[in-house]
Amino acid sequence: MTKVEDIIQKIEHFAPPYLAEDWDPIGLSIGNRQQKVNKMLVALDLDANTLKEAKAKEVDFIFTHHPAIFSSLKTLNEEDPRRKEYIELIRANISLYSAHTNVDAAENGMNDWLAEAIGLKRPYEAITFSHQDTYKKLTYYAKTQGSTKQKDLIKKELENSPSIHYYHLNQEEMKIEMVLAEQEVPAFIQKLYRFEAEPNYHLTMIDKKAASYGIGRVGELAEALTMEDLIEKVKSAYSVEHLRSSNMKVAEPIKKVAVLGGAGANYYQQALAQGAEVYITGDISYHSAQDMMRDGLAFIDPGHFIEHIFVEQMTARLNEWNESENWGIEIIPASQQEDVFTFS
Repeated sequence: MTKVEDIIQKIEHFAPPYLAEDWDPIGLSIGNRQQKVNKMLVALDLDANTLKEAKAKEVDFIFTHHPAIFSSLKTLNEEDPRRKEYIELIRANISLYSAHTNVDAAENGMNDWLAEAIGLKRPYEAITFSHQDTYKKLTYYAKTQGSTKQKDLIKKELENSPSIHYYHLNQEEMKIEMVLAEQEVPAFIQKLYRFEAEPNYHLTMIDKKAASYGIGRVGELAEALTMEDLIEKVKSAYSVEHLRSSNMKVAEPIKKVAVLGGAGANYYQQALAQGAEVYITGDISYHSAQDMMRDGLAFIDPGHFIEHIFVEQMTARLNEWNESENWGIEIIPASQQEDVFTFS
């Protein structure tokens, strides 16, 4: 039996919650981690179309990119259309989980998908860094009382550590050293309490360069393009018929491009500092557009809805986990969601 919790664990291994921005209310918004899942729906947002599709297809679990509840609720009644959607979810016994800026920053996550779609060459850099892993060495003195069974159990429980060494001090005690990313430490300490009521361990900070994560990507196109050709490439890659772009002359050919899914105008200076010639992001305001052009950075605004790539990419990844973990569930990509904007 696959539970909501089982699916969340895999998602959070791929896109750890600590990568999310402080303001971002990711996680389980509605429902129960212990709920059994037979069908799940993958969507960009919870909206009327998503909810209707979820109910029609009798799903147990919805996984969205954008969190459904951004602001604290003071009431929960049907007088407000948004609150009514929450109530409908609860009545239908559908759990809802979201992974937002943690998926944006994750390796092979949202911004990598968007960069690959327009042909940016790896390796590319984040526009702005939001997190860097630090490492600690955890040393644990395990009391084994000479029991081979106890030693084997400890090894089995801890064997997935990135770097682990065992030293047999005597028949009664075994020394175990492991190197962990700092955010992994609490979970490993919890494991130690399975072996002993008062485990003997200590932590040491390690001076080791670790992985960095951030939002947006800056890189070079596989082939240089004119602004007109780049616009057409963006339309095709992100399946948009219309977009906005800067009203300024651009030196051609264009080679270095920055892309950031969602609303990224606030990060244009970081993109410019990294040598971007064109910045692709959504929800650019009139005055932000003026600022970019004043500073000499051309832009293309294909809208926020390009993040719909989340549905296809996460459905594929979830289907891989479905097979490898033997979940035995049906994973449905949302098909009824539409951009909130139309262009005449």
